[in-house]
Amino acid sequence: MLTRLEINDFAVISHAVFEPQGGLNVISGETGAGKSLLIDAIGLILGSKASKNLIRTESDCAYVEAVFDIDESQDEELKAYLDGQGIDLSDGQIIISRKVSRDGKSIARINGRTVVLSVLKDVSSYLVNIHGQHDTQRIFDPSSHVVLLDSFGGEKIRELKDSYRKHLSEYKETVLEIRRITGLSDRSEARKDYLLYAMGEIDNASLRPGEEEELNQRRKEIALSREEASVYAELDSLFNGDGTEGFRSSLELIRHKTEKLADKDLHKRIESLFYDTAELSSDIASKVSKISYDPNEEQSIESRLGLIYDLKSKYGSTVEEILGFYDNASKELEEITNGASVLAELKKKRAAAESETLKAAEALTDERKKTALILSDRIRKELSELEIPDARFEVSFRRRPKERFFGAEGIDDISFLFSANPGQELRDLSETASGGEASRIMLAIKAVLSEADKIPTLIFDEIDTGVSGKASLSIAYKLRAISGCHQVLCVTHTSQLAAAAEHNFLISKDIAGDTTSTVITALDADSREQEVSRLLSGTSSEESLTLAKKLIESFV
Repeated sequence: MLTRLEINDFAVISHAVFEPQGGLNVISGETGAGKSLLIDAIGLILGSKASKNLIRTESDCAYVEAVFDIDESQDEELKAYLDGQGIDLSDGQIIISRKVSRDGKSIARINGRTVVLSVLKDVSSYLVNIHGQHDTQRIFDPSSHVVLLDSFGGEKIRELKDSYRKHLSEYKETVLEIRRITGLSDRSEARKDYLLYAMGEIDNASLRPGEEEELNQRRKEIALSREEASVYAELDSLFNGDGTEGFRSSLELIRHKTEKLADKDLHKRIESLFYDTAELSSDIASKVSKISYDPNEEQSIESRLGLIYDLKSKYGSTVEEILGFYDNASKELEEITNGASVLAELKKKRAAAESETLKAAEALTDERKKTALILSDRIRKELSELEIPDARFEVSFRRRPKERFFGAEGIDDISFLFSANPGQELRDLSETASGGEASRIMLAIKAVLSEADKIPTLIFDEIDTGVSGKASLSIAYKLRAISGCHQVLCVTHTSQLAAAAEHNFLISKDIAGDTTSTVITALDADSREQEVSRLLSGTSSEESLTLAKKLIESFV
């Protein structure tokens, strides 16, 4: 559950700490005091859109931090998700923070680890559910009704739905395959000619995996050999040129000239150089004779690579992809050739898949109808307790038309039907329920689902809007009952809900000079009576305080 919420520089809240307890926590305050800001701050923790307009004037950023105690949580799915995200849970707490800067950017962290918004939303969805006016409107949307029904049905419906969707997926895959094969038949001759031509080209090329790399490597080796042969030939020419042009001929002439000199040492050195040069010249000549390359091989390699490049431009970016194209073309050609028999087999498969899908869908519908009877009965009882004693509530099942028979949720369009008064026919909920009735219907649904709901913290933002008197009192009792298995936070403007609370908080404005701040105060017993009195009569007269005390005692 939520144990601590710290808010800094958020709208008119400079700094506030909200520490709700288990059970029913009620937040009240004068109109305009900033009750909605508390819900907005929690919404930011849950992943709602961040805006720089949320930042308090003259501040650089807004910061919200929430601490959740999950030490006793039995939600293994949440723990597995956190573990998968690498988020540490060693102390049994989840600390979520969100910082919004002036540039509109926000940073979210869970237990100190920076997370993207999608992860923040996923994690918070396990922890908190906010019910506000938007959620009340949501029950007018028939697409949400099947979700609520299935939620009430629990594991049995989840299993049947998974089975139905598995069969539906197999059925759709078969239908798509039939369309593909039928499409092939429609253009079979032209396609067949193309495939035969392409396969012939690839077949004639006799490609091997890795061949292109081998050819490129051999081409580099030949280019290197050609370059080396050219250098050695040039060196041989320099050493052994025709006539007196060569270096050796010149050196031999010098050797003969130095024989006549008195400087015998110089002659010996020239003679030694002459013989070394002769040996070097012989080595170079040997190299020239050994280094060779076949120009025909080089031409053959270029021709082969040219063929491969041409095939690559048509059938794939590598030799392996070209060979893969060949295999696929072979299969497709076989399908075209045997299209009629393949199509016949697929149609048999489709019929079987359709039958299995229908069987799974009917099983899902049967279970939903059983669940709907129980849900309807429970909601009628809840509505009676919420001061709509003559309410009728049913779940409508309308079989979907053939053109959209198999839907993601089944073969029925499911919607809630409602009638508030005797003699009034059942109609779609959106056509009959008033604003106050819609809030109570949603509360009735929440009450029915609360036992199975794993979400530990439920927040109701002015659930009592549009109701008063006995209806408000019934809502208060209902929220108190829900708080038996959930932590409940409720923003209210009615005395009945404030009196029903186990923990009361007052949101008020503090004006100091030109600065306005919102303050959240936990109320003690006396302050609680004062607040309930204010909500009752707008005063703290002795008579009003006496009534407030009696109202509070009625919930003890």
